[in-house]
Amino acid sequence: MGTTDANGVDLSGVTGRLIQTVDLVKGPAPQAIATDPVNGHVFVLQVESSATAAQGNLYLNRIHRRTGAVTGSMQLKGFGHGLSMGAEPVGTDTYLWTEVGPLQISKDGAAFGKAVTRFRFVDGGVLDGAVIPQSQKFTPPGSTSSTGPSLDPLNNQLCVMYHKDGKRHFTRYDAAAAATGSWVPVGTTFVMPAGEDATPDVPTPYPLQQTLVSQGYTALGDVLYAYQWAPYDKENNPEIPDSFPGIAFITSYAWTTGERIDRQVVTNADGLTRREPEGIAAEVDPATGETRLLFGFSNTVPGTTGSRDVTIGWYPTEPAVDGVKVLADWEDLALEAGVSPGAERPRGRLIALAGTTYLQLRGTVTCSPGLTADSRIGTLPHRLRATRLTRQNVPRNNNTGRCVCRIETDVTGALRVYGATSDNAITWIDFDGVSVAWR
Repeated sequence: MGTTDANGVDLSGVTGRLIQTVDLVKGPAPQAIATDPVNGHVFVLQVESSATAAQGNLYLNRIHRRTGAVTGSMQLKGFGHGLSMGAEPVGTDTYLWTEVGPLQISKDGAAFGKAVTRFRFVDGGVLDGAVIPQSQKFTPPGSTSSTGPSLDPLNNQLCVMYHKDGKRHFTRYDAAAAATGSWVPVGTTFVMPAGEDATPDVPTPYPLQQTLVSQGYTALGDVLYAYQWAPYDKENNPEIPDSFPGIAFITSYAWTTGERIDRQVVTNADGLTRREPEGIAAEVDPATGETRLLFGFSNTVPGTTGSRDVTIGWYPTEPAVDGVKVLADWEDLALEAGVSPGAERPRGRLIALAGTTYLQLRGTVTCSPGLTADSRIGTLPHRLRATRLTRQNVPRNNNTGRCVCRIETDVTGALRVYGATSDNAITWIDFDGVSVAWR
């Protein structure tokens, strides 16, 4: 059992989906995530391959939060590794907070930015960190190593992580003041307690490395969330397959006391073939006003050996109503050619009840001239897509006593129907009884 913190986040609780398996502009894995829900954007940082570019170059992806389409990108030269990021809506523009050079090169050759900067997203833009004026960069006092910013949209505070005296420090600033170059700390600095990078003793199919790898952080109010990864120990266990690289954790801390509130294994998106944790952030949904804790995973793009995509899930903070949490409200399905809405258009939603998440569908479709073989009939929105095969039997037109077919959906969101034959065509399907465990 988990603990519900001051923000309403239960790290052992149910989770929803924002976007799923979105291909990025370049091949490498995503690093940091942030959203501008006011303007409908998701932003993802990824490191440009060192095989084709200098270390420290990043690509910034802009993704439509409803469709999952990549709507723009920027190249950031000499910025670092993309440890964390904040997105700030300003009218119809979005300003990003990221790390930036001067760069620090690690023992394994990776580059990390030692300062923080803010810039406006410009589709197709190329920004060179070396020419950004020093007045537009901020290095935390006493910082000796890499740094990275994260935005608390609920309190309009910018949290900056940096290394000092061998420990990770986190200091908060007023975001509006910081944008003008005024960096006055708000409250106390949080110092990560010793020993928090030791891998917990959890059930695992393979041995884990003993030290957790930081995959991002974010602050929301007086709670700090650390996203961590325990990779499988492949060096000492070469028989471990590459398909599933380790176990992800989120740990929450009380800012004022430094005490750990909770630590839980992240179970969302468990069906991804290569599920590597990447990036954490907070947002306020403008449609509902709900504050959400977001977290990302990378996955291998099907048909490739090294290209990665991004999936982003989230923890709700609003309490259940009559025992039900709506994780994605009713949304229309996209139908294939020859498949049309019936008397009630086909829609889907995601709810959680008693700790289990369900995909629910309603409405009907008609198929003209009729399905005579197993067929794809539609696509689910990103928010409804499962990462494991999900299926249920549903009513169809009665033909010689055959009145049931099977529908299935998978990680791609494709909705398929099975049971049609050349002598028994499916002409309509009823979704009203669909309520199937989503994960």
